[in-house]
Amino acid sequence: MNHRIVLTGGGTGGHIYPALSVHDELLRQNPDVDMLYIGAKDHMEEKLCNARGIKFYGLDVSGLPRKASLSLIVWVAQMSRSMYECRKIFKDFAPTAVLGTGGYASAPALFAAKQLNIPFAVHEPDAYPGLVNKLFSRWAEIISLGMEGARDRLPAVQGQVIINGNPVGANFVNPKSRADACRILDVRADLKTIVVTGGSQGARALNETLIQALPQLFERGNLQIIHQCGEKNLEEVKSRVNPTYLSSGLYIPKAYFEDLALAYVASDLAVCRAGAMTLAELSALGKPAIFIPYPHAAQNHQFHNAKYFESKNAARVIRQDELSVERFVETIKELVLDGNEKLQEMQSAMAKMGKPEAAKSLALQLLNLSAAKS
Repeated sequence: MNHRIVLTGGGTGGHIYPALSVHDELLRQNPDVDMLYIGAKDHMEEKLCNARGIKFYGLDVSGLPRKASLSLIVWVAQMSRSMYECRKIFKDFAPTAVLGTGGYASAPALFAAKQLNIPFAVHEPDAYPGLVNKLFSRWAEIISLGMEGARDRLPAVQGQVIINGNPVGANFVNPKSRADACRILDVRADLKTIVVTGGSQGARALNETLIQALPQLFERGNLQIIHQCGEKNLEEVKSRVNPTYLSSGLYIPKAYFEDLALAYVASDLAVCRAGAMTLAELSALGKPAIFIPYPHAAQNHQFHNAKYFESKNAARVIRQDELSVERFVETIKELVLDGNEKLQEMQSAMAKMGKPEAAKSLALQLLNLSAAKS
């Protein structure tokens, strides 16, 4: 049959990358499927779709203003126009199913699907559901969850709730061996290794804490630190670090990793934010972590994500407002330098939470939903 599937979601990587992973898996399962991605014009999703050759339609939409003002009137006008555009697109494209992965950019397409009686699924990546997914999950045929903790925070739903996990890329599903990852990154495989990352742009709070903590961490020796600090921060970070650490090769600062899976695989512990995709990638690899949630994330969802993983003994959580050099050092020493037992327990717990088949499962569910329409 001729599957025609619309993918929609945007704003952050946590909404976009699951949709892209499902896109790739749909093509693996059915090379003839016809797909269209609908997102915000001139945003991250358009750039990523263009780079992958995915058909994209951009909407002039923005996030809901938090205060009553003129911008609220503009927002209502944008949404109304975008909903009209999506209804027109759907009548031309005639989708057999729609998948929304969250974010304000997905609202117009999901609204059009509901109005036109096109079956749709929503995928909620976080433990604390976003506003769009909370609204449209009421009418979705399939409610896919990245984390079980989101189930109790959803309104009453009529569709099927499935804990799929968050779809991740093939480099996390079938990763390199540690030996190969260390060779590719040109780092030592015989040392205890931590990777510190605040995401592709870096995180100032993590960078600053690590810089100040390096002398204490290296006191004990037998430690290697891989640091993704962000392109705009790289030169400053290097200038503030003891040159001995750089020349020894035990501290490896990088602006950005094209394949962050390699850094995770080469490490024993990750220190990072707690976005949905980070958690999905780490759990797919069974890599324990210290999470320092981004405190300004919408609805504080990173904190809820991190605490859910901590409740399963897969991670430790340090709130950014409670982050200090002393606590940072002590936690790393406890987990990495003072023996392997706790770290191994966390590794086992993290691996149990991993759902590397998430993209495959969600793609199959979407194809079944599409087939039912036809």
